[in-house]
Amino acid sequence: MGGLTAASALKPAGDGGNSVRMKVDFDADAVSRPASTSLRRALGVLGDPWTMLILKDAFNGTRRFGDFQRNLNIPKQTLSLRLASLCEHEMLYRSYVNANAGTVLYVPTAKTFDLRDAMYSVWLWHRANPGPVEALPFDLVHVACGQVLKATYCCTACDGPVTPGNMTIQRTQPEQVDPEPRPRLSRRNDQAVTAASTESSGMIAASLVGDIVCNEILYRLAQGPLHLLALSRDLQIGQPVLRNRLNMLRELGLVEESKSGRRSTFHMLKRAEDFWPLILSIAAWGDRWCNRGNPPPEVRIHACGNLLSGRYRCDHCNGWVDGRSVRVVPHGRDANEGPNQAGERQDEG
Repeated sequence: MGGLTAASALKPAGDGGNSVRMKVDFDADAVSRPASTSLRRALGVLGDPWTMLILKDAFNGTRRFGDFQRNLNIPKQTLSLRLASLCEHEMLYRSYVNANAGTVLYVPTAKTFDLRDAMYSVWLWHRANPGPVEALPFDLVHVACGQVLKATYCCTACDGPVTPGNMTIQRTQPEQVDPEPRPRLSRRNDQAVTAASTESSGMIAASLVGDIVCNEILYRLAQGPLHLLALSRDLQIGQPVLRNRLNMLRELGLVEESKSGRRSTFHMLKRAEDFWPLILSIAAWGDRWCNRGNPPPEVRIHACGNLLSGRYRCDHCNGWVDGRSVRVVPHGRDANEGPNQAGERQDEG
């Protein structure tokens, strides 16, 4: 059975097999630090319980501070800090409504619009896994066919679907490690669940991106089941922190635990496999924006043999999905009556 092989390295030229040789500016004495991944680098920017929720609202056309605060039920100080951080990371920029310079708009940049596949993933996951809270007061409509979006994440080289079982992850050489030690992690991180549980949002998929450990667990378990000690060793995360996040993922129905004697083995459930396009989209975004001039620390190879370039394809018409082919439409409204393309609404007023 096909699967992900994160530990396998690409062979150097002349040894047979694919060859990727890359020069990387990291210190050799950093071997004790966690091995870099594209996902972790991206989550260094996005890995906050509120950040993806704010970006989700920005994609839907929200621009004003008060509208963000009302839509997300987020404390004003928290929102102010997150907006400032997003501006610092050039995800948003501040603009004025008019010449009076009285009202500030927070406008997404190209760096944010490049996250559109991740945003589609959040919406599609909630569409496939509805919860008790109405998380989707809007529809995404594929303009080409006029249907509410139903899409599959596919390889653009062969048009085949992308799943954990039909691709491999291979680390590039020399292996890259994080330039800074992993920050101290709390045993508990209830902020992500709290952010996901507000009556105004309920966006579990978006807010889980705000917990780096949860994402790394899902990324690793997609490569195959692991027991707690092996998972702790691979991720270099203490077992108390790891156990807390695993329990949270179990409560959300994303991971299951099986026991053999005193050993617990953890498996990814089908509901979590639907997260795979979201995780891959964020990792690919990290390759493009978060490597500080270095090459990616890993490559993802589809079963067709090509380097993975993933993208959503509409299940209704087989057309590729992009920012100009999708409209955000409130429930019950015709697609032609909705605002402009997703995330690209007019910024005036």
